[in-house]
Amino acid sequence: MERARHRQSDLKRMVLGVRTIPSLFIALTSYKLLAVLLFMETFLLPGTFDLGGLALPACTLLFFACTLVCLSFAVLFRRLTFFDSGWYLGLLTACIAFGVFLLLLRELGGVGNESLAAVCRGLGIALTAAGLIGVHIEIARIMGALGMTQTLTFGVTAAFAAAVLYLGLAAAPVPQGRWAAVLVLPFVLAAAFQRARQTMRRSRKTSYGEPEAEVLVPYRFIATSVAQGAAAGLLMALLSSSGTFRPSWAAAGYLLAAGLTLATVLVCKLDFNRSVYQIGFPLVGLGLLLAGVAGASLETASSVLQIAGFLYLDLVLWGLGSYLIKNCGQPATWVASCPTASLMAGRTLGVVLGCAALSLLPDEAGRTAIPCVAAFCIVVVALLLSNGENLRTGWGFVHPGDPDEDENELRACQIVAEDFGLTQREFDVLRRIMAGDSRADVARELFIAPNTVKTHLHAVYAKLDVHNVHDLRACVNDRGRTFSSSSENDEILENGA
Repeated sequence: MERARHRQSDLKRMVLGVRTIPSLFIALTSYKLLAVLLFMETFLLPGTFDLGGLALPACTLLFFACTLVCLSFAVLFRRLTFFDSGWYLGLLTACIAFGVFLLLLRELGGVGNESLAAVCRGLGIALTAAGLIGVHIEIARIMGALGMTQTLTFGVTAAFAAAVLYLGLAAAPVPQGRWAAVLVLPFVLAAAFQRARQTMRRSRKTSYGEPEAEVLVPYRFIATSVAQGAAAGLLMALLSSSGTFRPSWAAAGYLLAAGLTLATVLVCKLDFNRSVYQIGFPLVGLGLLLAGVAGASLETASSVLQIAGFLYLDLVLWGLGSYLIKNCGQPATWVASCPTASLMAGRTLGVVLGCAALSLLPDEAGRTAIPCVAAFCIVVVALLLSNGENLRTGWGFVHPGDPDEDENELRACQIVAEDFGLTQREFDVLRRIMAGDSRADVARELFIAPNTVKTHLHAVYAKLDVHNVHDLRACVNDRGRTFSSSSENDEILENGA
């Protein structure tokens, strides 16, 4: 009963959290809808192109361009100091809008000359990739300022909203609805994001600087992202070879991913290690296995599961990225660009390998063997990468001696304090209450009056929407489980029971 009431409080905080910055919800929904239209649909980049005798979907060019842009941001992130300038967001918006316009102009037959059409496609892809990746990094920056809980909250609600809007666009009787959407969405995104950033700047907790923390090459995060992207690229190769893609699949995948993230991470507080490798990867693998074993008879179910697994991993890793930025002091540009470059490179690799395998094997044999082999590889990768060391090093972003190796309880208190805006004195009280001190002990240790302790404690109750010490400890312990290894999780659950 206590746990059910606490989960209801979590859901209530989620709704209230989105209502505090509605402009950010609009911006993130616009971004996710735009990403679906550009990365899953093919109306802007239809057909194929030839690479050494291999026919590849034209969308591969966009994936590759995004990889190069991400690598540029990752290499130059210490020199990029203009992210907080007023003109920068306008430049990114112009890049996306003009790039999309050039792609539409080519596809609608507005360019008769073949050479000029090729230039329009190349320039359109380059501008769209530069704008999208720039916006992606700026969203990571603002999410890092918000904190992990709010990032997951906004991500889940925006995913629900984007799925509903996408279904509405797909159901429109004329295709011009999607054309208009990709032209208008960049401006809606920019206006809403600018408003959200202004709201965040008024908060004293918000910091948009790039800290001078030592950065490592996060090999485990890179491997995870490459595997995630390769699975998505393989799906694109299979769908392009069959010539079938239904918008309802993408919408259903988004809804399933959002619901699963809500249930596992936000409500049940499953740790990131389990979420990524015991739910996300197996979900992708199950979709691939169904595609290979059942084939056309379960094509819809397999596609939905693959899309849901990919998008679930995306949402969970957004939350992890926010934690690394805010709680581990990592630069937002590095945290956002490094895994995204790996993700896009994995997508490109998945498309190329999938198309190459399909061209070498007979159609039926290829469509059976390739997904089954890929499903086996996904499971193997998940087993190899699932490790308690991930939680202590932030998947390679930080040294083991950095914040990730503090005591779980202290780390959880710090995260709760930052996510819910506790003052320093409120944090001190929370920390000592979690250590088992009584109010009198806290007053004596902090050299303050017992009534002052009571005032601070009730302020903490109000911010966390709890009503007593028992609920307070449950809330903090739930957050601690997110950053504990699996064995530590089990111990916490046994003690809690």
